[in-house]
Amino acid sequence: MNTVWHDYSKVDTQKGTAVAIGNFDGLHLGHRKLMDMLAKVAKEHDLPSVIYTFEKHPINVIKGEYTLPLIADNTYKQELLANCEADTLFFEDFASVKDLSPQDFVRDILVNKLNMKIAVVGRHNHYGKDSAGDVKLLRELGQEYGFAVYMIEPLYFGDFVCSSSKVRELIAEGEIEKANELLGHPFKISNVVVKDKMLGRTLGFPTANMIPDKALLLPKNGVYGTNTLAGGKRYPSITNVGAALTVSEGEPVRIETYIIGFEGDLYGQTLEVEFLTKIRDTEHFDGLDSLKSQLEKDVETRLEEK
Repeated sequence: MNTVWHDYSKVDTQKGTAVAIGNFDGLHLGHRKLMDMLAKVAKEHDLPSVIYTFEKHPINVIKGEYTLPLIADNTYKQELLANCEADTLFFEDFASVKDLSPQDFVRDILVNKLNMKIAVVGRHNHYGKDSAGDVKLLRELGQEYGFAVYMIEPLYFGDFVCSSSKVRELIAEGEIEKANELLGHPFKISNVVVKDKMLGRTLGFPTANMIPDKALLLPKNGVYGTNTLAGGKRYPSITNVGAALTVSEGEPVRIETYIIGFEGDLYGQTLEVEFLTKIRDTEHFDGLDSLKSQLEKDVETRLEEK
């Protein structure tokens, strides 16, 4: 996949393109359905395929940075989209197009710059200033400018739609297993390991600690069964989200991971933590002995999981 940031000259548009349009935060199964259609129609019409998305989420540009916590940062988003068989992943600078009317956005960006011949969108896709454009208008503009529109119906899980909003809600509530079901892959957080008080080491549970990126969504405070990629290998682990796993209170939110079976120094390295299950809520411990006893139970619970 060719990843392009803002520069239309780096996109192969000579014979036209098939374009999937959206934010694709987290790349859930509904997004995957849309990507499958993009790959199918691009192949059928012998067109290069383009995933058109945004460097910053539109809500965070319009309403202010950190307004909407993200399921995936751009690095992880790029990693996920790289598996979708598209030729080009295009990150747009949303600030540069946010004031275009729906008609101008379609004409000036999708048609004139991307030479779009096929648009692939979800039923609830909106575009242009104030999100005023919809699929009906897109089809009308397609007749005017000579492109076809493929609309993907929403993917339902029971009585709710698979959406980034629903995934965020589930993660924020600590419902990791349900969120992962909608995502089709584990929710993951990556960051650099920082030095801390090293209390866990004295208890026999040395933790790799990360300060979470405030732009990203965090699960509800608690202890989770996780997998951690360290040193090129995936290990079972337990991860605490919240204040430090100590007897103190009032400390800033952090992510502390005990990697089962790992020995070594991870300071300064980037760690990838995949969240699988919720083990328990956050608890306050009266002393180190009770904390150590609980951690032993948490590890046992994690190892009993598949």
